[in-house]
Order: sequence, then structure tokens, then C-alpha cells
Amino acid sequence: MIVEDKDKSVSRACVAKKESKHLDFKSSFDVTSAEAWCEIIKDIIAFANSGGGVIVFGVENDGSSNGCDPQPILACDLADITNRIAKYTGYQFDGIEVIDLQRDNKLHAAFLVVGVDVPIVFTKPGTYNIGDNKQKTAFGVGTIYFRHGAKSEPGNRSDLENWRNQEIARIKGEWLGNIRKVVRAPKGHTVALVPKDQIKRRANGDPMIVRISTDPKAPKFVPHNAEEFWPHRQKSLLAKINKRLPSTIRINGHDILCVNRRLDVLKSHPDFAYRPHKMASPQYSDTYIDWLIDQASKDPNFFRAAREEYKKFAGNKM
Repeated sequence: MIVEDKDKSVSRACVAKKESKHLDFKSSFDVTSAEAWCEIIKDIIAFANSGGGVIVFGVENDGSSNGCDPQPILACDLADITNRIAKYTGYQFDGIEVIDLQRDNKLHAAFLVVGVDVPIVFTKPGTYNIGDNKQKTAFGVGTIYFRHGAKSEPGNRSDLENWRNQEIARIKGEWLGNIRKVVRAPKGHTVALVPKDQIKRRANGDPMIVRISTDPKAPKFVPHNAEEFWPHRQKSLLAKINKRLPSTIRINGHDILCVNRRLDVLKSHPDFAYRPHKMASPQYSDTYIDWLIDQASKDPNFFRAAREEYKKFAGNKM
């Protein structure tokens, strides 16, 4: 269950001046502090239980940037974050991504959180020392946190009722969508149910030669060895591009977001990018890297123009 896709969430986080159910500002985050981790884990779980959202660091409540260094947060290891969450929930929640974004022309670190299909419950108290032999508890055993407006608070009956109704609506939508596919099948076509074991045998057989097409009418085909076609995640993509760009040009994740939006890359350029499923981050091809380098060599302002175009797009959405 997720309220909106990644691009919409990130674009809102880049320009919004106020917090909301799906957006939270944090003035700072000390990655070495047990207190800070307990409090941020509480927010992560609240977002996950409420359909997802973005936590942006280095931003005050009024939406202004405060110059907080984003690098320690951007260096956080996803496996470590997952383990910290599991310590208090008994659940390996990996629906979180550490990203960078631009606000007021300043780099910020952020956590992008996806929604879960079943609410996550705290199985261990989030207790930490506050000095003078005193302790404070961020969350208790058995509590389920949700977002209430711009706050992360213990859930109530209404939260559980809303979650149930949204999940029923989501499943109903999937069922009706599948039924429509069968009903609308062209005359002379047959809908067949194929056992999973047969699919596995086919996937493990001889390689299938295919041609990647930008024609939106062409049937979608995803090879089982997709990692070979689109081997780069964003971090790897940025490293290879910046290594080949002139030293006067350096790009970050926001630049890729802007170009992706400009090209509508996932729909219009399957040779450039691929997303395993709707909650996953895109994976990119060497062809995309070569194309971006070529564009930057032809036009040194290529990435800047993409940023400006994206800024106008995000502004029009507000």
C-alpha cells in the first residue's frame, strides 16, 4: 500500500514549505545517537503504516534550510537501518531508501519510506538514556504508530479502520483489473493459467533473443537476467557519470530525477531504465550513461536546463 509514487513524493519534498501526513522536516539527525535513532525509527514506522512518505533532514519547521551537513546521513547503510528497525519490531522492513534532494539550491539528505500492506507493531520499547540516570521512551511494546497530520502518534481504532478499508479497496481494484483483462480479451484469444513450475523451467532454459522497443504498443517483456541489461542503481550510475564528466561538472541524484522526468524515461526509453516493481528504485543501463555523457558534451548546460524545467514542473503541481 503506497499513496503516491516516488517521483511525486520527492518533487513535493523539494518545494513544500509545510509538513504533512506524508512529509516531515528534521532540523538535524545525529547518526551516532541512540536517542536520535529511536525517534527516527518511530517516524519511519509511522510513515510505513500510513502509506509512505519522505523525511527531509536539515530543514526547520517553517521550511527553511539550516545548513545541516547531509553527508553523515547519506552515508548510512540500508542494511544497518533495516537491522535497527528489526531490533524494535522483529520485522526486516527494507522499504526505505536514503536519497539526496535539493531545496533552495542546497543539498539535503532524506529518507524515502514506502507503505506496508500490514501495519508494523513495536515488539520492544524504544528506551534511551537522557542523563542523570534517567531514561526516556520513544515508543512502547505493542504500540502501532501512524501519521496524524504532521505528527507520528500511537494508532487508534480509526487508523486501523482506515487501513483496513484502503487495503480492501486496493485488493478489490486488483481483482477487477484482472477480471477486465479477461473480459476484454480480443476475439479468438485464449486466457491460459500456467503453473509456476512451468514458468521456472522456461526461465531456466535457453536464452531468448529480444529487441528492446520504444513503441508503447509493443508487449512488455522483462528478461530473467534483467541485471545484465540494467546493471546500475543510482549510486553506481552517478559514480560512472561523474568519473567521465569534466571536473567542472558534477551531478547528484536530483539531476537524474530531473532528466528522468524530462524524458519520461521509464515509459519512453526502456533501453535506458527499468523498474523491477512499482515500489523499487529504477535500474539503469550503460546505454543511458553514454547518452547522458553525450548530451553533456554537446551542451554544458544540459543538466542545469533539466533542473530548471523540473523546478517549473514541481511549482505548477503545488
